[in-house]
Amino acid sequence: MDKKISNYELHKKVEELLRKHNLKPERRLIQRFINNIEPIIDALNDDLLESLVIENLTIGESYFFRDIQTFEKLKRLFRTTKKTLWNILSVGCSKGEEVYTTAIVAKESGVNYKITGLDINFQRIIQAKKGCYRFWSVRFLKEGEIEKYFNIVNGEYCIKDEYKEHTRFLVGNILDEKLECFEEKEKFDTIFFRRVLFYLEQNDKVIEKLSQMLKDDGYLIVGMGEYHPEILERFTPAFPDTGAILRKIKPREYKELIEDYLEKKPHVKSEKKGSTVISKDPLKDKPNILKEFKESQLNLPLEKGQIVRTIKADIESISYEEKIRVIEELISKKRYKEAYELVTKMCSENITDYIVWKYRTLIELELSLTDSAKSSLQNALFLNNSDDEIWQLKHMIDLKLNEKK
Repeated sequence: MDKKISNYELHKKVEELLRKHNLKPERRLIQRFINNIEPIIDALNDDLLESLVIENLTIGESYFFRDIQTFEKLKRLFRTTKKTLWNILSVGCSKGEEVYTTAIVAKESGVNYKITGLDINFQRIIQAKKGCYRFWSVRFLKEGEIEKYFNIVNGEYCIKDEYKEHTRFLVGNILDEKLECFEEKEKFDTIFFRRVLFYLEQNDKVIEKLSQMLKDDGYLIVGMGEYHPEILERFTPAFPDTGAILRKIKPREYKELIEDYLEKKPHVKSEKKGSTVISKDPLKDKPNILKEFKESQLNLPLEKGQIVRTIKADIESISYEEKIRVIEELISKKRYKEAYELVTKMCSENITDYIVWKYRTLIELELSLTDSAKSSLQNALFLNNSDDEIWQLKHMIDLKLNEKK
């Protein structure tokens, strides 16, 4: 933004973006989002703000290898970090796509692992244990990947048994002390917490719990493009080009940060003796000292610049998936002209991607652009002639052409 805008102006801007995308999240979520981004709003441009609105105020369907760049970096951690066993927790695991994607990456990286999927929805946990999905969940995978990881049973894509090994699924809440894995005082090497925090209350309590559940060298994984300033109080980015994988700040590091802050801040004089007062154990000091420290960390100009650069890198990395999701949303709402503008641009940017040509064919059919649809279909078939949906589109085009005769 060119200048600092007021909370009211920011609220109006966010509401305009929500109307543009037909999004209707709860008011409390909108206000929470605004409170989160207000400290960095002057460093965001309009496109970045729009992407943040989409990523933070929509839940969206889960699917295999969502945020592929995150899993590429996780693979790097698996291969460069020496551990006898990776103990992994997936919070808000839904129907299990995230758990099984992680299992695939861990198995292919040659590490020992066990993965726990946690969700409050009993029905989703049943689906996760079954491990069978519709094409929607695997739509970004290549044909060879689908054949490698799934068996196709009655039109569903069922994860192979070898990737079900060392996984388990539990119904429960992250704050539930009576949950099986928490009763064991189990510590995790990695916790997936993608697109969950925004929909929970007691954020500070949740983040503290996540920190306690992780080993000192553990990692927290959030969604690409998510921004929660509270997380940065206990975690720091593990990679310079993404904020999706965060390393836990060890207790000693955290204590040293506070001690350094107290040494640099103006000393407080005692009313009785007039002497300088510095706490011997800053972590046990008054809550207002901790709050003051946290605010100082989140308001550093350098930190703000780093945050925005990291968010921008994440948003740019997920632009393809995000655009596909927008096209799918526009199609579902029968806003075909808008979808056509976006898919046409994507075809020029991703000329060898059969998925965008398939969507273009469908949209052109809906707009009665039959000749153009026939041309787009030829491109889709050339790039992937084993996709059943493409052959269904061919049948639809043949019917349209026969009607014209």
